[in-house]
Amino acid sequence: MSNVVRPDLERERTFVLDGKWEFGISSGDKEVFDSTIIVPFSPEAEKSGIKRTLMPYETMYYRKMVPLKKKENKRYILTFLAVDYYAKVFINSKEVARHSGGYLPFSIDITRHVKDGGFEIKLYVKDPSDTENIERGKQTLNPHRIWYPATSGIWQSVYLEEVENDYIEKIIVTPEYDSSSFSILAVTNARKMEKAILEIDEHEFEIVTDTENIIKLSNPHPWRPDDPYIYYFKIKYKNDIVKSYTALRKISIIKDVNGKNRIALNDKAIFCHGILDQGYTKKGLLTYENDEEIIKDLMIVKSMGFNTVRKHIKIESPSWYFHATRLGLLVWQDMVNAGKNYSFTLTTLPLFIPSIKVNDKKSKGLNRLNNREKTKYESFIKETISYLYSVPSIIVWTLFNEGWGQFDSFRLTDEIRKMDGTRLIDSASGWIDQGCGDFSSKHVYFRKYRYDDDKLGRAVVLSEFGGIGEGKEYTGKKRFTYKDAKNEDDLFNQINEMYERDVIANIKKGLSASIYTQLSDVEQETNGLVTYDRERVKVSVEKMKSLSDKILKR
Repeated sequence: MSNVVRPDLERERTFVLDGKWEFGISSGDKEVFDSTIIVPFSPEAEKSGIKRTLMPYETMYYRKMVPLKKKENKRYILTFLAVDYYAKVFINSKEVARHSGGYLPFSIDITRHVKDGGFEIKLYVKDPSDTENIERGKQTLNPHRIWYPATSGIWQSVYLEEVENDYIEKIIVTPEYDSSSFSILAVTNARKMEKAILEIDEHEFEIVTDTENIIKLSNPHPWRPDDPYIYYFKIKYKNDIVKSYTALRKISIIKDVNGKNRIALNDKAIFCHGILDQGYTKKGLLTYENDEEIIKDLMIVKSMGFNTVRKHIKIESPSWYFHATRLGLLVWQDMVNAGKNYSFTLTTLPLFIPSIKVNDKKSKGLNRLNNREKTKYESFIKETISYLYSVPSIIVWTLFNEGWGQFDSFRLTDEIRKMDGTRLIDSASGWIDQGCGDFSSKHVYFRKYRYDDDKLGRAVVLSEFGGIGEGKEYTGKKRFTYKDAKNEDDLFNQINEMYERDVIANIKKGLSASIYTQLSDVEQETNGLVTYDRERVKVSVEKMKSLSDKILKR
């Protein structure tokens, strides 16, 4: 188990800067520091101590003094794992970086700006939320139905690394299941091919930095949900030492004895019995309080017998992905969709009239206004894949969800495939299917699911269904569910009936995956299997596990 901020790139001299920061919000240009905020919680979250929505015309100001005994011949790298959305960073009142984007990390070499004894960090942040066509997931200034409160400012950890003059910036790992090996690329700041030492699987290998190294395993141990074996490894490059992890697995599509395309893990068909996870908590919104809270959520998923989590329209912390891998959960990773004022006709009506056809290269209703926005979002997709590429539990990239801001999915699917040929792609989850990707991917609410073989020969998945609500713990805005249950027994009975009818009856026909909506209540959307505060599990864990066993034995 780990409380390390970066299990994928762990360094001994790492200082987490979370905790109390000076803070202020102003609608003018003058710095304001009139309160204290708890980082990494957004000001909208209760855990921040602020609990206030930032308006698009306002600016947030953060400030923190960091004590530091500066050493000669060392570099100091400051990293923000996520800041939403436009950020300016100052060290000792000198601007050192600007960044736009709410979900991906950015790092700054601040060595020449810091002095022995300590330094001051200041941050100016603005967040337009849903008033601009930026990647925002489900954030809105007007929470309702399936749309949730905005998250502004710092909402994942901030940390400082003391590194060598020559150091490893990134490790890229590709599992090579067929040859029982790993491809390992250690990217350094020097960008030079130099010797390094890799320790893995109780063996030591001499490798070369900034180029691909193939490491053959003498006694390969594949990863799978019921046996999530992790390879922990260490790389020594000059005086720099980093630790990381990986796993040996392969994901593909194979044909079963009836000629149906199936998702396969390590060349064996596997049914992805999954649950949708928005990744929101009541007091932290998009931010988990600690690793224990992450593990608690994932263990609920495991104990109910699910083997898959669809991480819905959110990029999690590195710790979340580590624990998902360690606990043996397959992950379907959504891109964080962008756009605003989605067309009801094109993005919601297909839920009721599945026959609606849309060309996503031409339709303005999907709300991509110009080529600049398209280019920016395409860059974000590629940066997301680059950032999460080495997470072994991720097996699917979901490109677009229900048409939200969708465009050029055929071309973008090809671009993703060029970047990562080791995973599957759900190009259009729900509808607005252009006939590309690995799946015919349907969302079905309010009606019975009808299985159809895909005319293009893709695997067939039910990527969202369920949404049954029980309980009224949330007392904010008007409660939303897709269907209601009277009590906990009625909730399980309805879930069981839905699985029997829509999933179990269709697995032999060719259904390869099902994703139930959803793990937890979120704000007014009260259709989770657990409450928003995680205090009450709404269904019998034992009954859900028995149902899961029945599904996975088909």
